[in-house]
Formats: sequence, C-alpha cells, structure tokens
Amino acid sequence: MTAKRHHVRGFFAGLFLGLGVALLLFVLGVLPMTVAWLGIVTLVGIVLGVVLAYVAPVRAT
Repeated sequence: MTAKRHHVRGFFAGLFLGLGVALLLFVLGVLPMTVAWLGIVTLVGIVLGVVLAYVAPVRAT
C-alpha cells in the first residue's frame, strides 16, 4: 500500500505560514518594508510546506 501525500495542502499551509511570518517580521521591524522581502519569506514558507508534505510521516488510516 502506498502512502497518500498531500502536496497541495502543504503548498497552502506554507503559503499562509510564509505570509504570517513575513507580516510578523515587518510589524516587529526585523525586515525592511519592501515587496522583495515579502516574496522571499513567502517563497521560503511555500517550499518548506511542500517539502514537509513529502517528508513528514503519514497518519495511519
């Protein structure tokens, strides 16, 4: 039996994670307010979410 991975859920989870972290870093003043930083942090979150969707253990059914 093969494990069913959810890469689309990982994409959206990473998207929201990246946007949340980017906004938090802007509000706290850690990063300057530029569109480039918002895109970089969001892309890192998306990549992290998709990678974790493929690597994380699958729940038993």
